[in-house]
Amino acid sequence: MRLEGNPQLDYLNDAAILQDYEKIGQTGRSRDMKHIAMLLILLLAVVVGNAQAQLTADDIEALRQQGVEEGWTFTVTQNPATEYALNELCGLSLPDNWQEMAPWVNFEEKRDLPAAFDWRAIDDGCPPVRNQGGCGSCWAFATAGALECNILIRDGEVVDLSEQWLVSCNSNGWDCGGGWWAHDYFDWRGDPCDSSGAVMEAEFPYTASNGICHCPYNHPYHIESWAYIGASNGTPSVSAMKQAIMEYGPISVGVSANSAMQSYGGGIFNGCSGIELNHGVVLVGWDDSQGDYGVWIMRNSWGPGWGEGGYMRMPYGCSMIGYGAALTNYIGGATLYADTTIGWVPLDVNFEGVSSLEVDEWTWDFGDGDSAYVQNPFHCYDVPGLYSVTLQVDAEGDIRQRTKPDFILALADTMRVDSAVAVPSESMEFVVYGRNSTSLEEIRIPIEYGGTMNLVYDSFSTVGCRTDYFEEQGQVHFSSSTKRMTFKLRTSELETAPDLAAGYGPILKLYFHCDGTPLFGTVANLNIDGYLSGLEERLPIFSGYKATYVTATIDGAVTYESCCQGIRGNIDDDPEDVIDIADMVWLVDYMFAGGEAPPCLKEANVDGDFLQEIDIADMVHLVDYMFNGGPAPAICY
Repeated sequence: MRLEGNPQLDYLNDAAILQDYEKIGQTGRSRDMKHIAMLLILLLAVVVGNAQAQLTADDIEALRQQGVEEGWTFTVTQNPATEYALNELCGLSLPDNWQEMAPWVNFEEKRDLPAAFDWRAIDDGCPPVRNQGGCGSCWAFATAGALECNILIRDGEVVDLSEQWLVSCNSNGWDCGGGWWAHDYFDWRGDPCDSSGAVMEAEFPYTASNGICHCPYNHPYHIESWAYIGASNGTPSVSAMKQAIMEYGPISVGVSANSAMQSYGGGIFNGCSGIELNHGVVLVGWDDSQGDYGVWIMRNSWGPGWGEGGYMRMPYGCSMIGYGAALTNYIGGATLYADTTIGWVPLDVNFEGVSSLEVDEWTWDFGDGDSAYVQNPFHCYDVPGLYSVTLQVDAEGDIRQRTKPDFILALADTMRVDSAVAVPSESMEFVVYGRNSTSLEEIRIPIEYGGTMNLVYDSFSTVGCRTDYFEEQGQVHFSSSTKRMTFKLRTSELETAPDLAAGYGPILKLYFHCDGTPLFGTVANLNIDGYLSGLEERLPIFSGYKATYVTATIDGAVTYESCCQGIRGNIDDDPEDVIDIADMVWLVDYMFAGGEAPPCLKEANVDGDFLQEIDIADMVHLVDYMFNGGPAPAICY
């Protein structure tokens, strides 16, 4: 038996293995088993050690022979990359569920893409190629490399960003053993000192080791945003990646690196491998005229002595190229920050303008019709809404502008439930209204109905409400014993329905009934400000792409209004509320002759007894009042 490409193991052969096997069979003694086990462990160590070692001259020659047999169209050479084991050069590792809750940008097909495009040829759009050495930090180099290129494209400035800061200061546990795109750290995610933005190489030099984070560091460069390219799949289309490169600059992509790529010396690479996604690189352009179907211009981080000055021409689709492709949105020239981006009106915001240029004039547009002309202005938003903010800088006639869309959210949002009048034996409708300043994906409505009135929940509906089209409608909690429940309304789980636009109107209808006839003075409250269920706090929540927040609430109530008005004794329900002989006649006829019941039984309960029964005591009370100057009937509510 011979292991291909490992001449050190030529001595391993079937005869040796068979001899050891025969020893075990003949003696059956445990010490022989131990000897063989130790031998196998040593052999395994040799195999693993060789597999992880640098490429030797014999390995290079074997690869060249493989290239002849397979028709490779590139040269195989020893170079700085072949001095390391492949696993030392490759460290791109897919996080679990990386596609969930991630930003995506899908590009529609376009026909005006050029047949060839290369950022290197446009204003020297790429800085020098970096060398990660024997540390699996390709993820950091591909992250920083895309931004370095985009800074040069937009600002005309060659910068060297610190990959070591990403390796040593990230909070994801990524290091020389592997990691994933770290664009968040150039945008909003902070290091241990809670600071974000790119750090300069001079401030935290690369050591090709995990290293220790000694923040704080300066962060002179920030990105506006970043996103995966495509529509939530692994590898976007060639067209989508081309468009992203043209519109946003070089992009970060994954690739499956093998020994053939490691020994690449120039030409069109076709020693493709699709075994494992393990390496992060940058795409800077393409050429449809090269190869069978076109090639990518790939920027690596194995030093300028690898490939074609640190670059490779790789055919579309070769070696999983493009998997997890991500663009970096760097505007350049100017950026803006705010100490507060969401809050309740009146919302006070302190803005900060930052530019790498020598700025002559700062111009702010706060999105609400107001503006300012200083570097760090203060502004108050007194009208609720979602506002885009623009900063323009003028540096000796060089105008740079940055807009942060939907940057400030000023809230005056409310959730309100109607009050109602209880009607015995009839269903009562309560309408919950919502006022939202920004679009919403989900609404949580907690309901707690208590008080002295025995209110019973029946059902809910969204018919006629702003949320009628929501695909998810239902309760996420219900307790009849504590009279608490929470509703969840969500547009859709898979974004198949639009968000609820900013506005005001009904969002839920609730139906209750009173169990029995309410007694005088009873009341029920409908509270929507939240409650505690076990260890979970259920709150009135609005949730959208911009923010998730607890909204202000206005509670409702149920009251029992009887037909009884003024004082009792107006048996015939005289509209002038006059007590006269007609009332006496109606009461006698009802009580003793089977006559029609009074329009309001409460008014016939002249003495106002607690049981509200109509009996001889009511007759005596009425006669005494009318003819003997006795006490007036009880007050009627």
